[in-house]
Amino acid sequence: MATFVYVETETGFIKMKKMRKTSFILFIALLSVVAGAACNRRQSETRPGDQDHLIMSVLWFQKSAEMRALFVQGYNIASERLTEAVASRKGDKPLAVVADLDETILDNSRYEVWQVQTGNGFSEANWKEWTDRAEAEALPGALEFTRLAESLGVDVFYVSNRTVDDAFNSTLENLRRLGFPFADTAHLLLKTTTSSKTDRRNTILETHDIILLLGDNLADHSSIFEKRDRNLGFDDVDSLASLFGNRYIVFPNPMYGNWERPALMPDENIPARQRYIKSLKGY
Repeated sequence: MATFVYVETETGFIKMKKMRKTSFILFIALLSVVAGAACNRRQSETRPGDQDHLIMSVLWFQKSAEMRALFVQGYNIASERLTEAVASRKGDKPLAVVADLDETILDNSRYEVWQVQTGNGFSEANWKEWTDRAEAEALPGALEFTRLAESLGVDVFYVSNRTVDDAFNSTLENLRRLGFPFADTAHLLLKTTTSSKTDRRNTILETHDIILLLGDNLADHSSIFEKRDRNLGFDDVDSLASLFGNRYIVFPNPMYGNWERPALMPDENIPARQRYIKSLKGY
């Protein structure tokens, strides 16, 4: 069974081989007004009491069976695609999976709870306090999937916008504590100077064929999604619809994301609650 093999360029992807189209749709219908950050979390503290908007999204992430089901579903699909790709592989390059860490492999919702409890917004300092603890837990299905990849001879690269200077050692410690394979300096690619993951993905492509990209943020999959100024990125999703569930596996994260800034109409002159409500579409 043939698989997609793509090479990322500044203008998109070059399709190297056609994959069977599936009927899988990874869909989450969840309305949650949130603030915080994704790969580019906001750099300033907010006033105490300003984090209550996170309550329902974090509650859903920690307490709903639907969240667990969606992660299991995503990793089940990823496992199928992985197995298909290994069975049909051609060429000399080893195969690789690229996975985001936060809210894809590791559960940081306890940090969001801290934000709600203290009223503190994101800052580099308090985020480092959390990552230094190396206490994030594995998300459902993540450990089993990465171990399957290892058993099939497929490398897993963890490409995250945690920063090298602040979080490299603690992130390795966290991954090793949970028993993740490939928890080493060669497979952990953190942020140095830019949040864009394109250069890091291209570095992997020099030695490996990337068969799957996993993440909770669309920018984890392609640089095309780094800018949402054209219809909030909806048109870009539609143009690449065949890749979702095949090459791209997306996991749910209602707590923060790159979608926030274009969706929530940033305007310091309008109170946050009014701005959030104004961005919604009712009847």
